[in-house]
Amino acid sequence: MSYRSLIETSRSKRYVRLLPILFFLYIVNFLDRVNISYAIDAGMFQYLGVSAKEVGIIASLASSLFFVGYFIPQIFSNLGINRYGVRKIFLIAFVVWGIITIATGFVTSVSQIYVLRFLLGIAEGPFFAGVMFYLSLWFLKPERATANSFFTAAIPISGIFGSLIAGAIFATYGDYPGWRYLFWYEGILAIFGGLLAYFILTDFPRDARWLSNDEKSALEQAFKEEEVEKIKVSWAKALADLNVILLAIVYFLGVTSFYGYSIWLPSIISFIGKVNATIASFLSVIPYVIASISLILIARYADKRQNHKFVTFGVFLVAGIGLSLSAATQSIFVLSFILFALAAIGIYSFIATFWAIPQGYLSGDAAAAAIGLINAVGNFGGISGPIVVGFLKSYTGSFVDGVYAMALFSILAGLVTLIVKRR
Repeated sequence: MSYRSLIETSRSKRYVRLLPILFFLYIVNFLDRVNISYAIDAGMFQYLGVSAKEVGIIASLASSLFFVGYFIPQIFSNLGINRYGVRKIFLIAFVVWGIITIATGFVTSVSQIYVLRFLLGIAEGPFFAGVMFYLSLWFLKPERATANSFFTAAIPISGIFGSLIAGAIFATYGDYPGWRYLFWYEGILAIFGGLLAYFILTDFPRDARWLSNDEKSALEQAFKEEEVEKIKVSWAKALADLNVILLAIVYFLGVTSFYGYSIWLPSIISFIGKVNATIASFLSVIPYVIASISLILIARYADKRQNHKFVTFGVFLVAGIGLSLSAATQSIFVLSFILFALAAIGIYSFIATFWAIPQGYLSGDAAAAAIGLINAVGNFGGISGPIVVGFLKSYTGSFVDGVYAMALFSILAGLVTLIVKRR
């Protein structure tokens, strides 16, 4: 069998053996990250004694503390994955954040929420950047955006599950104690996910008993050929590379819009449509369905054309225009909601095409560290997004200005993408 044929046959094996479990793990990850958005809409902070006027600021701070902790382990957890593999690190991370999520269901004060969200950020820190680096070890340049998309499709799919789970729990238990059950159930799921990761994932291609020796050799040779195109620097120097810095800025701007949208999605729908938490949770499914389909189609197109940078610019533009028009038509609920849902195409689809750029840029520890840095800096957008939207809601009494702000961040992200000197 020829060299290229071996790559083709191994590709289907790699997709089947790795992506479904990573997809499931990301669903679990994202559920535990944004379940607080449904709890906020269900009145969690009011039950903890917060006045309605203060909820926007306090909820934004609680959501944002997650990302303060999230920054801490990124670079060094990725270096650890490059040297020791993902299985042990993911097992520890999932079990710890599962316990923290369960504990969140028992909180009796706002200060406890603050502490647990910070700790949850530390526990979840190794996962996303770890997977982005892990996929670069298993998938070649023409495969990466598609592989990324099958993984990151878990974000909108988790939104679908999250909306349905939250809606079902609130319908069964009411807003209270429904939000407590939400944390308990999803925390148990995280612990189960950690065990699956340990027993099902394979750390490196050389360890894959499910690949033939010829397939391993062909894959190894293909990666060696790709290495010629990559920049060879130490991991410390990679952190100061201009393209890495620009990519971190792009990701920060994109993630700011992303989390402003994700964390406040049910509340924005409740505000625009004047509906309760149960209906808002179910309506939140629609943007996620649109995003889950578009994400994969756009990534496959980018892989086929090998123009990840310009596709990333395009989807940022879609997000910015969709959000702007949604805010401008907020008095017409159906039209505003349709535009808001269509903006999800850009809000979520940029992730798969964006990450194909740094994955093909550096190698080894340099790639691990750079991906960790980009993800760590970028996810400070998880602080700014919820705070900007929450502050503007508290200041103006409306979500309209917050939606305009998310549109601005998306457009700026697209413009900075054009400056990056990598495809």
